Amino acid sequence: MDSSSLTHWYGTRGTTTIVATVEPLSPYTDPALTANLVCRVLLAIVANLTCLVPLRLLYRNGELAAVVFILNVEIKNLETIANALIWRNDNIRSWWAGYGWCDVDAYIHNISIGLFVTCLLAIIRNLAQQVGLMRANALSVQERRRRNLIQALIIFPFPIIQLCLTWPLTAQRYLVGTLMGCNWIPHPSWPFLVFFVLPPPIFALITSAYAVLIYKRFRQVTKTTETALLSNHIAQQRSQRTRRRLYLMVISILIPFLPVVLALAAFNILQMQGLKPYNYDQVHNHASPLPWDTILFVSSGQINWALMNNCYIPIATAIPIFVFFGLTKDAVNNYRQMALFFGLGTLFPRLRREYDPDKAVSEGGSSFGSSQMRSVVSAPSKTESLSSPGPSSRHMSFRIDSTHGQPSQHLGVHDSIHAESTTTTRIPGHNPLLFSTRRNISVPHFLRNCFVRKKKPGHDPEIGPCLGPVQPACPLGQSYQISGRPSVQTVVWSGEEQEGSGSVGCSGIARKPVACGVQVQTCLSRET
Repeated sequence: MDSSSLTHWYGTRGTTTIVATVEPLSPYTDPALTANLVCRVLLAIVANLTCLVPLRLLYRNGELAAVVFILNVEIKNLETIANALIWRNDNIRSWWAGYGWCDVDAYIHNISIGLFVTCLLAIIRNLAQQVGLMRANALSVQERRRRNLIQALIIFPFPIIQLCLTWPLTAQRYLVGTLMGCNWIPHPSWPFLVFFVLPPPIFALITSAYAVLIYKRFRQVTKTTETALLSNHIAQQRSQRTRRRLYLMVISILIPFLPVVLALAAFNILQMQGLKPYNYDQVHNHASPLPWDTILFVSSGQINWALMNNCYIPIATAIPIFVFFGLTKDAVNNYRQMALFFGLGTLFPRLRREYDPDKAVSEGGSSFGSSQMRSVVSAPSKTESLSSPGPSSRHMSFRIDSTHGQPSQHLGVHDSIHAESTTTTRIPGHNPLLFSTRRNISVPHFLRNCFVRKKKPGHDPEIGPCLGPVQPACPLGQSYQISGRPSVQTVVWSGEEQEGSGSVGCSGIARKPVACGVQVQTCLSRET
């Protein structure tokens, strides 16, 4: 089809000419084109919704680079949705020429590419500095301003340069293609190679170097703190979660990001088909074979695979954003609150329980949202020193039984715990079922001796020979208040287990003897 017929069909605006190289034929779509349209629109919407919670949390924490990075991804996905819906089939005669929108879209496209690589470099560089920073306190206001200023100097200069060079390097007004919509046509000269093609792989290589440095520094920190973490199970679990997250971040930089950026740079160099000398007057005023102010229409059959599907890169970027910034404690609780807002709490009752991975670890692997838990109070150091002396001490917490409304003791240890109570008895340990139960399991009296391993008086193979009696830390039945919480009674006695021993109203669990012939019983009592 010659350009004159298409010009007559669409008309002209000033000196603008619309040219298409093929005649549109019916049918104007096919199942593959429809599936591509549905996938890019639906996935772009899901990606933007997924990034909203990480964006809100990072904005509240003052993370400039991460906020700009997520905003850039959101804008690119919105651009993908708009272009796909406007030019959704190959019916070129019914297309909108894109006046105004495509003129601005070229600048959005170029600045988004620059922001993508510079923001990622600023994020990884900041993370590498945080891993190597040996300090416990948070950054001051001046230090945070200085950090944001440095990040701004890394992020914005290169995209601003690309933004300024967009108009001089535009070889044709723009190109419109099926699904991909507006597309910028650069002039294949040395400014395009120096400022648009080569910088992204350079930034990607620097980012990859910082990613490797992150993991090396974290391994050094882990080796120095490994001994201290062995005595704290919660801190050890946090360290393992951090290691997994940093490892996935490094892998995502080295495997998907770096090869894709290098492949796109090679693709752009091949598309240039050699360097041409740059002359602004020649490009804008004496362009050939078509005038500069010409709009090109291209159907899906004329678009190569890489150009058609490069919009999925911002969509796929939402996955690491969700994994690294959307699976934290605050983010999961925000998702939970959103689910409760839409009424999903009736279908999933566990959504009503606040997510806390450290609390789940301290309870010995209990399921999230357990119906038995009403409150958890950490045991005081004095009680822990009586019940578990030495380096083999373990975390101990107290649990309020929801069935009887009375406090009962839960000891998160791996050893066998001998339970004896006047009311109910719970055998601690991991619940193999997916859902917890409110029933309390009582062990018959004639079976309790099967779980008790008697020892010789005066000798404990784990502690050694008895050095003398252990005096109780407080008189029998005396209670003391700890930071406004329910008071704690500690009862210490020696000899064999006696029936009915302990204070009146104490529904606790007698632990394994921790010293020669000594047993410790701790329970909660309310102030009257």
